[in-house]
Amino acid sequence: MNIFRKFFGQKNKSNEPTEPIYPGESFSISKITLEDGWGLATFNSKYNDYQNKLFFPWHVLVELEIIEKNTNGHPIDTDAEKLAMMENEIMAFLKSKQTVHFLGRVTRNGYRDLLYYIDTPKFSQEEVNKFCDTVMNERAINFGMESDPKWHAVSGFIK
Repeated sequence: MNIFRKFFGQKNKSNEPTEPIYPGESFSISKITLEDGWGLATFNSKYNDYQNKLFFPWHVLVELEIIEKNTNGHPIDTDAEKLAMMENEIMAFLKSKQTVHFLGRVTRNGYRDLLYYIDTPKFSQEEVNKFCDTVMNERAINFGMESDPKWHAVSGFIK
């Protein structure tokens, strides 16, 4: 039926996102100036002009402490590997209950911020606390979530 809509110019009138749900990946890195030094922002430009923002209105921000760092506060190779593994664990945790879009990360002096958007929060505060407690055995973590249907939190990184 979707092919007929495309053929005859009819729009998707349902309350469901249009395809593709995931626009693909094309990450770019940019250097940014921050109050406490400089940072690196890595964002998926495939989300530029993403048409399904309203279907994924919850912004999830996860801030991870960088433990093994250089003079700029950015991770050295060993900690970068640990952070990458932790990012995979965070994604798996989020995906266990909802549809997740990973927009990108910002690495700054002493911290890495991970930015996601999800459809509807489906985990309990207890589940989030348990997950964060596990992470805190190794490093500090802040886990925040807020409604952001127009994706303002990432507007400086994507169109």
